[in-house]
Amino acid sequence: MSSRLIVTAIALLTTTSLHAQVAAKTKVDPATRKGVVTLNPFAIFAEYLAGDVEVKASPSVTLGAGGSWVGISDFNGYRALEAKARYYPGETALRGFSVAATAGFASGKEENFDFNGQQTAGRRTTRPTIGTELSYQWIIGPSSRFVAVTGLGLKRFLGTEGNSAPLNVPILPTARINIGFAF
Repeated sequence: MSSRLIVTAIALLTTTSLHAQVAAKTKVDPATRKGVVTLNPFAIFAEYLAGDVEVKASPSVTLGAGGSWVGISDFNGYRALEAKARYYPGETALRGFSVAATAGFASGKEENFDFNGQQTAGRRTTRPTIGTELSYQWIIGPSSRFVAVTGLGLKRFLGTEGNSAPLNVPILPTARINIGFAF
């Protein structure tokens, strides 16, 4: 009786462990992912925070949002928040080459100086923006959870400001080097 019990227990353990090994080697299809969240890990060291959230709307289109914040005083406390519609011509939303249209708002502080040349608090200016991005995004790993993305774009500031005001450039180049996870 005890030898039958031992043989049965060994058989069950072997079957269970083999099943677990097969399940661990099963690769998840990236097409099953519904969205991604990414951040720029390198910018954090330069007092800069930038990230994106993107969700599938169709097999070739995603909708999302992006934001950035710069803590360096030379950049006038720059902040931006924008909505994004991204088209994947390969009809593999969230993976591969994409082109995006963006619309949002950006703000920055004026640089004011007193008579001694010391910087003083200035008013914050906010302007609407529109833009475009070209990106390439990878979803990799056995569970298709890791995301890497690179991209370049342009952002146009709408409205008018004086020459001394922040955001006085008409067009700003943008770049993305983000990592994150897919869900």
